[in-house]
Amino acid sequence: MPILIKHIVSVVTVLMIIGGVAGCAGGSMQTHPTQKPEDAKRGIVELVDAATEALGGEWDVIDGPRLGTCVNERGEGEGVDYAYMKRRTERGDAERDIITLERLWSARGLETKRFSSGRGALIGISARGEGASSIGYSSSDLGGGDTVSGTSPCAAGDLVEMRERGEE
Repeated sequence: MPILIKHIVSVVTVLMIIGGVAGCAGGSMQTHPTQKPEDAKRGIVELVDAATEALGGEWDVIDGPRLGTCVNERGEGEGVDYAYMKRRTERGDAERDIITLERLWSARGLETKRFSSGRGALIGISARGEGASSIGYSSSDLGGGDTVSGTSPCAAGDLVEMRERGEE
């Protein structure tokens, strides 16, 4: 993977982590299981795939669906979640893509919020609600294309036991 793409993936990952931590600090991040692991996994994959289909172009899975834990930075929470990320190497029309995802995610009951870095080098939209503890789209003018990534709500399960059984 070229260094520029690795940098962009790192930036997107950091933004998703910051979003999750911010949600946790505000008390709104869901950290208790509300569904079965297979439902959480299927739900986040369907949500990310629906987003990339709505945006068009060629998208590749670059991570996941990856099993994780719902324990926050304070050690609170229980259960597991799934993270899933796709990338398209060609940069789309970021403003059009943001509007498309605002409509799509709002129609699915998610609360959306636009974001941009200084001077607009990285812009996008994030959302949360039923079906996603977080989901986001980002587009960078640094090259490397666009990314859609999401994390499912917590599901009942023990991360260590599930990994030992090969249930990732």
